[in-house]
Amino acid sequence: MKLLSGPTSPFARKCRIVAIEKSIVLEEVFTNPFDSDDLSSLNPLKMIPVLILEDETKILDSDVICRFLNDIGEGVSLYPDENKWNYMTRATLGHGLAEASVQLQLQKILPINEQSPPLMERMSQRISRTLKSLDNQIAELSECPIRIDTICAVIGIGHLELRHGSSWKDTYTNLNRWYSSQLDRPSIASTHPKV
Repeated sequence: MKLLSGPTSPFARKCRIVAIEKSIVLEEVFTNPFDSDDLSSLNPLKMIPVLILEDETKILDSDVICRFLNDIGEGVSLYPDENKWNYMTRATLGHGLAEASVQLQLQKILPINEQSPPLMERMSQRISRTLKSLDNQIAELSECPIRIDTICAVIGIGHLELRHGSSWKDTYTNLNRWYSSQLDRPSIASTHPKV
């Protein structure tokens, strides 16, 4: 299987973490969605990640890819039945944190006259609200060693730190302690984004 990915994409990182946790080896192909001429033929949305199976079937969207990898992989499910809707809601928060961080970064790299201050403010506020919510849910995030909600929280915070710094740590101290405790896990350490 081949994963069209990017070195700093939090959504591709989510898939890589799941693959490692489920003992699945993926061939990774770094693809820049802004420059790639081939990506639109593989994914009409022209977004990464894309998982390409041996029979050339394409699976799109990190949530769908992670579910697929979880189902075919080894070991304990990252989507257990217990408290399913609670942790899936937290997974959405972590994923949304990553999305807001990406959108804010895309605005920051635009020329000043093309940036949208209202959009940047909305994304900044979304990030703050999400961090506060996750900070208040540390007990739930800590229920098991790893699950899809913990993975999504890690990739969201990881991208936020990569692109926007670590000033959040002073405000959300519970979340900071929890996040720091996750960083040595092999699947998380080995997928840490590098620029």
